[in-house]
Amino acid sequence: MAGTTAAKPKAAERIQDAARELFERQGIRATGVEEVCRVAEATKMSLYRTYPSKDALVAAILAEDAAEHDAWIEEAMAPAATAAERLHALIEATAVEVAEPGVCGCPMLLAQAEFRDPTHPTYQVVATFKRGCQERVRALAEQAGAHDPELLADQLSVAIEGAIAARSYLGEARAADALRSSGALLIAAALPQK
Repeated sequence: MAGTTAAKPKAAERIQDAARELFERQGIRATGVEEVCRVAEATKMSLYRTYPSKDALVAAILAEDAAEHDAWIEEAMAPAATAAERLHALIEATAVEVAEPGVCGCPMLLAQAEFRDPTHPTYQVVATFKRGCQERVRALAEQAGAHDPELLADQLSVAIEGAIAARSYLGEARAADALRSSGALLIAAALPQK
């Protein structure tokens, strides 16, 4: 009689999942492909068939992280009727994430911290993603009628990144509350008074 066992994920999926978890916990440079393969129960041949190098594996994970982040932000902002409300929704969604216990930080910034050479592919993937995030905020600030959309985007980007970093010494709840209050103040100061 045949059992009803769930199909085992494909090797590429197992490799990417294992690598993501190991990279987050140990760091990218500290994690070798042999360990990724062992945890994923896959061979090195399977890894290199899908990802021609460790850098390609890192880039694939970061690209997936970026797509998930963008979809999450768009979903969080979807109910907002105006650009100003979308800015507030972005801050609130980020604050909720900052308040979540056990998150190690922004995977993009963690990766960039390990690869500081601006010509390295990982550094470039992260820089492109972060510029895209800042541009999203700048476009919203412009739509909302901010006096200086670029400045507001810079300020909110720094507040968001600062809240993520501050979790380690302020704690999740205080960092999230600080983001909410500083974000609200920055938005109010930058937008025309009604």
